[in-house]
Amino acid sequence: MDARTAAVIAAIVLVLDVLMICLTYGVKFLRSKRSMKTEQREASLQQLLLTDKEADLQSFQPSQLMKIYIKLEQTVRLPEDRRREIREYLLASSYSRRQLGKLRSFSYIKRAESAWTLKYLPSPAVREALLNALRREIHPLVILHIADALAAQGVTKAISPIVRKLPSMNLWYAQRIHAVLYTFGKHFLRYAVPRLHNSRIYMQRLFCGFAADYPAEELRPFLLQRAWSKNRSVNTLALQALIKHFPEELRRPPFTDSRRRHIAAAVIEAYGKEARNDHVELILAYSGQTAVHEHIIQALSAMAAEEPKVLAEVLRRFNTAHDNRKKTLLAKVLSNRIEYYLTRIISPMQEQVVSLIEQLVKADHISGILIFLNRNQDKEIEQKLAAVLQELMSRHKKLRREMNYYLHPEKLSLFFLKQPKADPPQPAPHQDPTPRGTLLAFLAAVFVLFPVLIFGTNFSTVSELAWREIGRLYVVRFNYLFVFYSAAVNSTYLIILAVSLRAAGVQSRLWNIKDRSLLFTRHLLPAVSIVAPAYNESASIIESTNSLLNQQFPDFELIVVNDGSKDHTLNTLIEHFELEKQDRLISRRLKTRPLRGVYTNRNIPNLIVVDKTNGGKADSLNMGINVSSKEFFCGIDADSLLEPDALLKSVSVMLDTPEESFAAGGNIFPVNGCTVDHGSLEQISLPKQFLPRLQSLEYIRAFMAGRVGWAYLNSLLIISGAFGIFDREFAVRSGGYLTKSGKYHRDTVGEDMELVVRITRQLRERGIPYRVDYAFHSNCWTEVPETWKVLHRQRSRWHRGLIDIMLMHRRLIANPRYGRLGMVSMLYYFLFEFIGPFIETKGIILVAVSFMIGVINPPMALLLFTATVLLGILVSSSAVFISEFSRPIYHRRDVAKLLRMAVIENFGIRQYISFWRVQAYFSAMKGAGGWGAQTRRGFASSQPSATAPTDQTGKSS
Repeated sequence: MDARTAAVIAAIVLVLDVLMICLTYGVKFLRSKRSMKTEQREASLQQLLLTDKEADLQSFQPSQLMKIYIKLEQTVRLPEDRRREIREYLLASSYSRRQLGKLRSFSYIKRAESAWTLKYLPSPAVREALLNALRREIHPLVILHIADALAAQGVTKAISPIVRKLPSMNLWYAQRIHAVLYTFGKHFLRYAVPRLHNSRIYMQRLFCGFAADYPAEELRPFLLQRAWSKNRSVNTLALQALIKHFPEELRRPPFTDSRRRHIAAAVIEAYGKEARNDHVELILAYSGQTAVHEHIIQALSAMAAEEPKVLAEVLRRFNTAHDNRKKTLLAKVLSNRIEYYLTRIISPMQEQVVSLIEQLVKADHISGILIFLNRNQDKEIEQKLAAVLQELMSRHKKLRREMNYYLHPEKLSLFFLKQPKADPPQPAPHQDPTPRGTLLAFLAAVFVLFPVLIFGTNFSTVSELAWREIGRLYVVRFNYLFVFYSAAVNSTYLIILAVSLRAAGVQSRLWNIKDRSLLFTRHLLPAVSIVAPAYNESASIIESTNSLLNQQFPDFELIVVNDGSKDHTLNTLIEHFELEKQDRLISRRLKTRPLRGVYTNRNIPNLIVVDKTNGGKADSLNMGINVSSKEFFCGIDADSLLEPDALLKSVSVMLDTPEESFAAGGNIFPVNGCTVDHGSLEQISLPKQFLPRLQSLEYIRAFMAGRVGWAYLNSLLIISGAFGIFDREFAVRSGGYLTKSGKYHRDTVGEDMELVVRITRQLRERGIPYRVDYAFHSNCWTEVPETWKVLHRQRSRWHRGLIDIMLMHRRLIANPRYGRLGMVSMLYYFLFEFIGPFIETKGIILVAVSFMIGVINPPMALLLFTATVLLGILVSSSAVFISEFSRPIYHRRDVAKLLRMAVIENFGIRQYISFWRVQAYFSAMKGAGGWGAQTRRGFASSQPSATAPTDQTGKSS
């Protein structure tokens, strides 16, 4: 290539860089000005509609009035006469006619937008148009919006055509339509009753689900019949409805005669609905079935809490019971009132109390006893208890360990115990045998590949050259290959960025038509358990927990898993939220390191704190999954903050496509530089330090402008461990996160990506359609490294995780059997992320060699500069543009700083980080593993922090 052509290419890319930088800043400047004016104008118009009854609607543009009217309908209640006036004006305008016309658009997005808009314009013409559109519609999302609009307008004629759409949908999406159908209430009941004999499974599921939400005598015979259905989903729903509305039916034969586990559990729960003494014996009759013991305890505990006579009956039966299983179950029920009974140890009840203590110790149900000991100030009671427990400690070693660990230090001397000892040594995570042979083979292949390509295509020439000339030829040819490789990498990034821009636009439009009345429809969105592993996070744990508890989501619980922290993390949580240790039966579907305790507060029912032996982040997530009770779980770092609507946005993205999503993610941004108050972001700003600012740009490029595109192509393989949502059942069936304790007896530091790859692979092998979604507007904020040393550790850990995954799933790479998973996603990560750092590092070294030996010419130098630096600047500035165009985050001064960083990072910084990744490869070969320590400064607060200071470092072990 001659110098002129190289100069033209360089000039074109340079001009594109300048244009993109100017365009990004210009768009930010104009949008910030326009946004302020638009907000002010809309606020004044809203105020005018609310306060001025004589306001002339003719002065409003119909589209603008519609926008303001919908906002007001969602936030305040306009007077009826004003609402009627606005509707009549809009229905008479050309705007409503255009919306009716969009119901026939070729674009499903326009059809959905039209249905949502017409939802707020009830009229006979609109209702008829929506019904006609429903009959011909095939896209599930549009059906959902039309159904919601018709339900909001009370169009009962819509029920039948909506139901007829259910067979064409997968079960997951059909359940979303069920939620809308149930909002018809008594009208849906009238539709259902004549059709209860329908034997189709989808109809039975529909009616059983409705019966669970809507009590109706007409549904009783139907539920009694369907409770014995061979279809598990149908009989489960039927039993839930019977327990809720007709428990007396489950207390009769044939239900009481059945020994099926799920039937027995339903019968026990039905008995527990009514607190009567005779029900105690009837429930205890099931004590021979170990599988329902937890149901027995829950039923008896609820009865005893409601009726004191039942509690007295439980105590009487405990004292007279000879069956050890019954005695243990009754003891666990009585443990809910353990403080009351322990105070009676110096009364005539002493013998009964001692028996209760012994039974609870045998059952490892001693949390209440320890809590009482720590609180008790009565010396006589203390001495009596000490005598009983000292004798039991000699026979029960676990009791000694628990007391040693959980009793307050000043109480230990009563039992001749010393200060708590460290946990027994456990196998260290991330210490699996290193596959050095495989890594060496990959390394050799990478180094041999280019000599083979270069010398193989120039064999006749090479055979006539001396060694010096051969070396010079190799350097020159490699430089050309390096140019092509760099251009290919950056061109791929630009293509993905272009797709991301399209995807963000689509997602933004679909989010704008999901109002709260739809999203908060009962059962529309799946319930979520937020699982937050915490290791030495006392500096930020309260702010983070408050942030997570403040999520605007219909149904969620928060499970904070303390992974054996060595700082004040657990005590900080216990003291701030006034938690108490609770004995709870935890499912062991995923094997984990030992559980130490579960802490709750009745006044914060959706907060659960779990204490466990240290085992790493993946092990903690698996423990959280075991504890969780919801359909999905959200894994999040305990040092992270979620925006209040982050969970809602990420989960709602699952409604946008017909395929069932098993995972979804959101953006990660550095919280460094932001101001946090009680778990809420008060002010968002770019970090002041250079390294966190650099990472802000990297995160924008990777998350907001990269993964959005991959998700749109249904090829996303990474859901960040800092904020990722997964279908709980899919995760459990696949074996959960990789740990040595788990199904596969190995682990990885890249557990987030590995889980996505493993589930995707299994679904692909089983031929099940799937999606992995990504919400471009859902934000999570987390601390990022502020020193080169810690950043080096983090990037080394990330690359070692990628290496693990590439080796574990190498069968997928370029394998056409796995479709886009093998031929696009895995091949991309292999070529550009796995072996890419070697090519980039070797290219940089050989470019330097070229200058030293004088073989590089101006055209080649220009091409190298264009491919590696100028295209890199274009990629980074384009990422900032997409970020600010799709959903502005930062002030325009911060955007200017990001654009400067987009230039600076390409002059040595990105190349230096590539060198770190090469080091990580050799580190993996040597077997170096682990997470490494990361110092936590805590969040910058506008008020003095009330949390305990941290004296340890490290995110996970």
